[in-house]
Amino acid sequence: MSILALITAFGGGAFAAAIGGVPAFIFTGILSIIGAVAGMCGAADASGVLVNYMAFGSFFGPHISFAGAVAGAAYAKKKGVLENGADIVTPLVGLNEPDVLLVGGVFGIIGFLFKTFVIDNLFAGTISPRLVTDGPGITVFCSAILVRLVFGGKLKTSDRVISEGKAFTNVVVMSLCYSLVVAGIYAWAASTGVNEAFAGLYHVLIFGLAAVGLLFACMGHAYAGHHHIWIIAAEAAVQSYAHTQNAFVCLICGVICGTIAGILGDIEGNTINCGTDSHIDNPAFAIFIMTFVVNAIWPAI
Repeated sequence: MSILALITAFGGGAFAAAIGGVPAFIFTGILSIIGAVAGMCGAADASGVLVNYMAFGSFFGPHISFAGAVAGAAYAKKKGVLENGADIVTPLVGLNEPDVLLVGGVFGIIGFLFKTFVIDNLFAGTISPRLVTDGPGITVFCSAILVRLVFGGKLKTSDRVISEGKAFTNVVVMSLCYSLVVAGIYAWAASTGVNEAFAGLYHVLIFGLAAVGLLFACMGHAYAGHHHIWIIAAEAAVQSYAHTQNAFVCLICGVICGTIAGILGDIEGNTINCGTDSHIDNPAFAIFIMTFVVNAIWPAI
């Protein structure tokens, strides 16, 4: 563990709380895109810095930055200076409450330590290549559960399990179609022959594109977050193709896994993330669950 990275995580969590969780996550997406493209073009060193140190490190790693912003918003709600503790868009620096930013910094450190000492030692292939999950995703989820418990509020916020009527149908159609384009592009590219860097960084590129799209949500448009669908579809497509070398199997596996991720996100969003006490990220929930599933079926080669 790097002491410098640990210290920096405090600043990352505080900064994200200052600018808002979703704006911080958009920066994660921008750096993910640039880093992935750099790696695909042969600039491995630049890609490593942008992806590992910036996008998923102590600056904008969601387990640090987004988790810190979530904690800051929940604390601000409990303190009575923010109406909605689940508000992950509003920059909290505008509240003029320094302790809100400090809480973000503290949870940035908690996220760093949890991922480093728990997830990286248990669920990063150290025990089995089939027991692997998304470190930032599971940390964001667990940190948000801790935030809810610490700052008050019921863990279960609704008796409804899934969206009702056309809303659920829309989730299924959206998940299926979004997965289709992500898995289809990779299946097409893989069948024509792509380099190893493209395969290794495809999910990072796709994740980044979905994250940057949240700009439209910040503008007030009805833009549904779908990074959980895209990244799982991408991972399933890449890893199933590596095992089968069959483009159609790759396409089908990507679509199935991405669609399930979309449905899981809807379930979590309806059961524990529909109140105003705090935000418990449903995409993070779907990502860490389905990353376990993808790696259990097609462990990384």
